[in-house]
Amino acid sequence: MSFLYPFLNFLQPGVFWPALAPYRPMLVATLIAVLYELLRSRPGDAELRRRFFLHPAFLWLCAFVLVQVISVYYSGVRGLLEELDFWDVYLLFVAASLLSIHDARSLRRYVWGMMLGSAVVIAYGLYAVAVNLPTLADGRAGAYGMYENHNDYTFIIIMVLPFAYLFVRLARAWLTKLLLLALVGACMVGVALSLSRGGIVALVLEGALILGLTMTGKRRVLAIAVLGMIGSVAIVHQFTAREENQRGLYTQADAENSRYELWRAARNMIVAHPVLGIGSRRFKEFSQDYGEISHDNRGKVAHNTYMEVAADTGILGFGSFMLMLHGMFRTVREVRPGDARAEGLIEIRLATFISLCAIMFRSLLDAKAYDWSYYVLAVLAIASSILASRCAHGEATAQQAAAPSEAPPRRPAVSARPMVYRQR
Repeated sequence: MSFLYPFLNFLQPGVFWPALAPYRPMLVATLIAVLYELLRSRPGDAELRRRFFLHPAFLWLCAFVLVQVISVYYSGVRGLLEELDFWDVYLLFVAASLLSIHDARSLRRYVWGMMLGSAVVIAYGLYAVAVNLPTLADGRAGAYGMYENHNDYTFIIIMVLPFAYLFVRLARAWLTKLLLLALVGACMVGVALSLSRGGIVALVLEGALILGLTMTGKRRVLAIAVLGMIGSVAIVHQFTAREENQRGLYTQADAENSRYELWRAARNMIVAHPVLGIGSRRFKEFSQDYGEISHDNRGKVAHNTYMEVAADTGILGFGSFMLMLHGMFRTVREVRPGDARAEGLIEIRLATFISLCAIMFRSLLDAKAYDWSYYVLAVLAIASSILASRCAHGEATAQQAAAPSEAPPRRPAVSARPMVYRQR
């Protein structure tokens, strides 16, 4: 289940096969996953799950979902239930995912499921461009469902790229390595074909993080310098290609002005409703009431996740969202000696750190608090940190049992600096 569940989540059966949509297949899959994992509990799972669900990131996620629901209190019971129906999917997903993870091996299977499910979405976007599907906006790469829009399409790419790159080292079979390298290549091609300006900037930043944290010495300096030159050319080309794609009808200056309009409206909403905001997912509906919004920008998102969260749900929503991200970020940047002992844990934690940094940057240029990347990374941050901690504790206990006459081992030091992963 640790592989199948994340795979299905990104495949989105109800979107890929619309005939299944009325049956809510992912909700059914979530319930099956929860029941299956509860019925096959192993010794030690209860303590592990207790630590999972008491992790600060999970608790703040619960608070964030609760604020989303109560922020539409003025809509009555029906409005509250509709909002709960939208947001509870993410909370259930994180809970079911954590239940399916028992050890480092099941966590690796989970990451594989996430990567292959994402690969389907990314490959579909490339296929859509190749055959010029009519659903594409001006031929810009996008997939389906949540990732139909060309900007949204880059979120899933930014999320999965570090995992595909770092898992090449873990792969033993040449066919597996080839598959992962193909996914890395598809990610870069997908961003280029999406013509997303924010996407290409985030991709270059993510590449710099990968090289900076996986290399040392002169090789790191040289690699980042080369990436800087190639990335600069890629960014300029992407901006130019986007201008040509839109044939002068929507220039870069127009994009900047539209964002300023939407950001001013978001600021006015925050000032007018500082505690609970205007209501979860209501920015598009009320933006014209809080600023001069041109006709083309009506009904659009704020193009900044943090501003939209604050406008929609005020200080309570913004605070819980940022504290959830802080809990994830703080968890994956701590280094413990036990990380290197369980194969794959250090790669997963480092990939989560890189992906989270890039997604947080990407969120400055688009509004998508409901993107799956936040919640998948929450699962990986929580599970990998606690499994690494358990591994380190078990190792210390084994050493103490082997040498009872020696002084008790010191508590492993925790570095406050980001991890540096050295390729062996």
